Amino acid sequence: MKQTLYLILFLFMIATTQSQNQTPDLKILAFSKTAGYRHGAIPQSLIALGQLAEQNNWKIIATEEGEIFTPENLSSFDLVIFVHATKDILDAQQQEALKGYVENGGGLLTLHTGADTEYDWGWYTRAIGASFVGHPPSQEGKLIIEDRSHPATAHFPDSTWVVTDEWYSFDRNPREDVHVLISIDEDSYDVDDNRWFEGAQQRMGDHPLVWYRLVGKGKVFQTALGHEPELYHNPLFLQHLKGAILWTATEE
Repeated sequence: MKQTLYLILFLFMIATTQSQNQTPDLKILAFSKTAGYRHGAIPQSLIALGQLAEQNNWKIIATEEGEIFTPENLSSFDLVIFVHATKDILDAQQQEALKGYVENGGGLLTLHTGADTEYDWGWYTRAIGASFVGHPPSQEGKLIIEDRSHPATAHFPDSTWVVTDEWYSFDRNPREDVHVLISIDEDSYDVDDNRWFEGAQQRMGDHPLVWYRLVGKGKVFQTALGHEPELYHNPLFLQHLKGAILWTATEE
C-alpha cells in the first residue's frame, strides 16, 4: 500500500514539474523589413529566435513582406516581433491592421530598433514610448536591472549587468508612461560621443533602455538591447529575449 502511495506521489511530482517547466504553444510572426539602416545582426537574430522556437515548441514565421499585415492574418498569431525593423515599413492599411491587433489583445515586441521605426505614425510612437535620436559606437556599459520580478529580467543574477552593445538614446524619457525594466548608467560609457549623429542630445540622465506598456487590451514590449551579433549566443540575453516573448505573447 505504501509503495503504491509513494508511486502515486512520485508520478504527481513529475507531472507537476513537467507542467511548471512547459511553455505555452505560441505562433510568432518575426518581421525584419528595413527601410533605413539594415543591421548586420538580423541573420543571427532570426537564427536565435528559430532556436528558441524549436526548444519551446513554438511556431515562428519570418518574413519581410508587409502584405502579411491584415486583420485575418494577424489574428492567427500570438505575437509580432519587429526584428531590427527600421523607418517606414508598413503602409496605411497595414498600420491599421497592426493597431487593431494590439488593441484587441495582441502582443508586439520590438527588438533593438523599435524606436527607430515608423516615426510619422502617431499611434506607434505613443505605443513604443519614445523615438530614437542617436548612439555612440558600441562599447561596454553598465545596465541597471530595475525590476527583477519580470520574466524578461528575473534570471539576472545581480541588479547590474556589464556588457557590450550599442546604447540608444531617445527624444524623451518614457518613464511616466511605461514600466521600466532596465536602464543604463550613463557614467559607464561615453554617452556624449555623437560622431554619427551630429547635434543629437544623447545624454538623458535617467536613461531607460527596456520597458513595456499595455495598449488597449494588448501588450507592447520594447528592448533596445541586441545590436551586437555576439549577444545572440549570450545565455543572459537569450533568456531576456525568451522572457520578453513569453510575457508579451500570453495573457496574464
